[in-house]
Amino acid sequence: MKRLFVVMAVLCLAFVASGRGADAKDCVDLSASRDHDVESPSGVRVTVTGRNHCQESVDSGRVWFTVKAMGNGGVLGQQRGHFGPTVTPQGQVETKVFVTCEADRVSSISVEKD
Repeated sequence: MKRLFVVMAVLCLAFVASGRGADAKDCVDLSASRDHDVESPSGVRVTVTGRNHCQESVDSGRVWFTVKAMGNGGVLGQQRGHFGPTVTPQGQVETKVFVTCEADRVSSISVEKD
């Protein structure tokens, strides 16, 4: 009887753990690039891409990030953002953010998870 209880407990824990899903922050890798389709002296538009490297869908809306416009060794401007609802296994999701800054001084773009 004790062995049956242990087996059932292990199966129950495995079922609960599998229902939680993967952590979006651990599964989604970020990249960012300047979107040259939009030009503005008051800032730059940035395309942020999230790639899911896990084997299950994740809630990409839980991945918050900060995009930074860099120039002359310093941060010229930054903008926080996040993605839409879900990204499929091995899939990708994309969004655009506008970073207010002196656009002609921007030399690079970076993105990091919050």
